[in-house]
Amino acid sequence: MEKDIFKMNKGVSRRDFMKVSTATMAGMAFGAFNIGFAGAQEKADVVIKKSPMNIIMDSANFPWKVAVKPFKVAPHIFYVGNAWVGCFLIETTKGLVLIDTSIYETLYLVLESIHDIGFNPKDIKKILISHAHIDHDGGAKAIKELTGAEIWLAREELEFKSNSNIPKFTEMFKVIDYEPDCFYDFDNPIVMGDIMIRPKLTPGHTPGTTSFFVDVKDEKGRPLVWAMHGGVGTNTMSDSYFKKTGFPVSLRDQFIRDCEDLKKNHVDICTPSHPAHSNMLQLVPQIRNGFNPFYDPKKWAAFLDERAEFARSVIGK
Repeated sequence: MEKDIFKMNKGVSRRDFMKVSTATMAGMAFGAFNIGFAGAQEKADVVIKKSPMNIIMDSANFPWKVAVKPFKVAPHIFYVGNAWVGCFLIETTKGLVLIDTSIYETLYLVLESIHDIGFNPKDIKKILISHAHIDHDGGAKAIKELTGAEIWLAREELEFKSNSNIPKFTEMFKVIDYEPDCFYDFDNPIVMGDIMIRPKLTPGHTPGTTSFFVDVKDEKGRPLVWAMHGGVGTNTMSDSYFKKTGFPVSLRDQFIRDCEDLKKNHVDICTPSHPAHSNMLQLVPQIRNGFNPFYDPKKWAAFLDERAEFARSVIGK
């Protein structure tokens, strides 16, 4: 019989839990559940029926229920995340790079996915964190201890990490703090062997949210650009959120301006930091030799326009 999460988290009433969940977390997961993926239809059918809060609770208490089989999104880049949070593995000639870790409770799924696609997690050399929300960095310390990899973060996130007004969700998730080993230099790329990763500061969701552009080549040697925006959830861009946390409303204005500016970057393949934010998982069954369903040079601009409009919709709220 499944345990009651409210009994497991002592001192948290149903009313308080739902208040926090609705105001802060549902936006992180909303829309994530119309998914499907090759070879896992039964699992997909279960996830499709879940609400945003169901999937967050499952991630914390029954993580196997949010498992997604890993798949390739671009040359040398693989999805190793789950149905809630995206994690991406980049293969280079000098080792592996992991973008985001998901929460500690789902970390074993990330490690299994890395094994399933033929890699050894101990070959991870760098852990690139998009922003310091627990659903993205909750496994960072554990992976560092396992692999010795460097943890990278935007310097702008340090104040965010230490802000006592930011919900830490310790009642729901295991929180293991960490110190970054390196900070992004937004004027210079991260070079790992044959792969160049270009970090870009894109504040809004958090002050130090970082997006990534990766230059790769397909099997015919043609150059491609893969991109992931580090954080587009508008749950942290409402007037009430800024008032509570003390962060300036100008972060939202910057996010909207950046969405327009980022459209100037050519991107062949873009995938989201949360499956909720695109139809990525719906496209997985279309993967086959010689055809990548994620290749769509028009999608990046359309994605940014959509997210900017979401940000405008929370003005005054």
